[in-house]
Amino acid sequence: MLLLNDINPEMSVYYCASLLIKEIENKEGQDIVTLYKTVKDKYHISLKVFAYCLDWLYLIEAAKVDKEGGVFLCT
Repeated sequence: MLLLNDINPEMSVYYCASLLIKEIENKEGQDIVTLYKTVKDKYHISLKVFAYCLDWLYLIEAAKVDKEGGVFLCT
């Protein structure tokens, strides 16, 4: 799931997480729901893949979510 070898590598968590980072850079601090709606409309990413990407970015300490639900990139 992280890196796919099949015909749809654009659906890998690695690729989709890069799109998520790009959207977080555009507007840091937006809440998770707004971020998901933006990513869903722009890139057609499912909620399941979105959750995997956000989890992965948190695990590698690239992104964090504050108590209010705002998503930020770690520096």
